Amino acid sequence: MLKNFLNAINKKAAEIKNAPQKKTLRIEDIVLIPEFENLLKMDDSVTKPMIESMRAEGIKPGHEMHIWRYNGKNYLIDGHTRRYCAMQVGITKYPCIIHHFNNIEEAKAFALKEQVVRRNLSGDFLLSAVAQLNFEKGKGNSGDEKGKASEIIGKKLGVSSKTVEKARIVLRDATEEQKQAIKNNELSINQVFQQLRGKKNTKLSAKEKAFAEGIQYAIVQLNFNVSLKDLYKQVTESLDYSNMLLTVKEFDFSKIIGQSEDRS
Repeated sequence: MLKNFLNAINKKAAEIKNAPQKKTLRIEDIVLIPEFENLLKMDDSVTKPMIESMRAEGIKPGHEMHIWRYNGKNYLIDGHTRRYCAMQVGITKYPCIIHHFNNIEEAKAFALKEQVVRRNLSGDFLLSAVAQLNFEKGKGNSGDEKGKASEIIGKKLGVSSKTVEKARIVLRDATEEQKQAIKNNELSINQVFQQLRGKKNTKLSAKEKAFAEGIQYAIVQLNFNVSLKDLYKQVTESLDYSNMLLTVKEFDFSKIIGQSEDRS
């Protein structure tokens, strides 16, 4: 019983020690790393009014930067726009919230969640978020969470695992034009996904291809004035599949199409 009590005390002490803490840091002491700088690009429509606001009113409550304290260094994980704007107006110290994450995946998941909370999860941001996350087995999660990476990541982003999987497919298969359309809010991720799926579905299965070739062969034979009765005997009694493919391949279907268009 004493051992359990001491374990509980130690666990509580560790929780208190690792709990987020507010602290003002010098901006020059805050370290930037690409993994977090690239999570979300700065936008002039956001930076310009923020600079004016800081110049007029200073730093508002609730606008702290989030810091990952690791190996004695302060890594900026959320608040790059705020940092940039503060520097533009000459602010050298900034209120921060210090976090103690176990690894970079935990820190990245927190930073993305903060972005989701502050803004609507646009298609462009979702693609950016999914592109930054690790889907390798055992690395898509953080902490002791178990399960499929897309489910864990979807939970952190506030979307379904299916939406995450669709975003991955769009990232992998979409054209640059389709991705730009998502960025411009002209198309959603789901719309592009449906376009990609439709393109994929245009490829015929072996059974469908054989059926289409059979129809083409029938057209060729009818064009050669083979009767329906004789055609039926061919395909049911003595069909040579190799010869059928050769006949279809050698026939010029454009002649039939041209005759049909002339009559119309």
